[in-house]
Amino acid sequence: MNPVTRLLPSHTEISEQQAESLSQDLHDSYPVQVLPPGDRSCPETLNETIKGLLELQSDWLGLRNASPTTAYEITRTTTNKLKLRFVLPTKRLERKLRTHLKNEVPDVEFREGRTSLPVQDGDELGGGLLTTGRADWYPLRTDFDQPPANSIAAALHRHAMQDTRFLIQVLFQPVHGNPVKRWYWRRRAYQRRNYLRKEKESFWGTISPTKREKRQADAVEQKAGTTRFHTSIRLLIIGAGEYTPSRVKELAGAFNTFENPETGQYLDAVTLNTLFPSRIYRFASAVHQRDFNGYHRRFQTSIPELSALVSVPDRNQANIETSQL
Repeated sequence: MNPVTRLLPSHTEISEQQAESLSQDLHDSYPVQVLPPGDRSCPETLNETIKGLLELQSDWLGLRNASPTTAYEITRTTTNKLKLRFVLPTKRLERKLRTHLKNEVPDVEFREGRTSLPVQDGDELGGGLLTTGRADWYPLRTDFDQPPANSIAAALHRHAMQDTRFLIQVLFQPVHGNPVKRWYWRRRAYQRRNYLRKEKESFWGTISPTKREKRQADAVEQKAGTTRFHTSIRLLIIGAGEYTPSRVKELAGAFNTFENPETGQYLDAVTLNTLFPSRIYRFASAVHQRDFNGYHRRFQTSIPELSALVSVPDRNQANIETSQL
């Protein structure tokens, strides 16, 4: 981070009116709280669920992406309560989620969720974002022995950062419409694939691509040729005050499990520092509205990558609400 940026405020105190706005439930969204089974393991990723939520939509000219935007959230309102929820824009997608998630995790249980943020008058808000450290045509890690969400749940155990409330949001929308932007992204991805596969000139002559470069080229080609999602990972920190940057780093450490040693891709943390406190409130408002407005640092993910990011933890942890099945 730029040294000058570090000197800028990373948190702001919200007014009663702002707190009231953020603590209201949205009328055009459908939240579903997910209760994982308490005594059984969950699948490592939710591949079929993400495929079931895929809906490609555009305007009548095919230029604007009108596909639905969905949010997967992990919230901690108190140290002894950790909740998982999906927030969907239509009732149809809510039914799809319940059906496909039940098929992948048979013992999962659902409750009616809320879309409000756990804020009140006088709270100090801060935030951060996670974005890819390399160009997003390099895929994140997708092979796991257990749900990668376990590492996130572990970071939010009841003894960790007890003075702070959190909302971790994975916002995603299918890549569709915008044909020029999609063509340009694929063109750059295939250029990188070609570079990785070609022979390189060096002082000692021509060098053939290494096995690792060939595997990277295959990974880039596979991602560029499949369905992708615009994805944003946002961290809303409530009540940490001056410790907000430290909380962002601590939460970001839980996402290190997504680092891909083959492609070198990883998730990098960015703390929201700004000279204008109103921007932090606008960031929180974008989180509340579940849209990409404001700060988002979005990147593109494939279905395997996204299904790992929205996995359901099966960690036996006291502060995780589980089903009673």
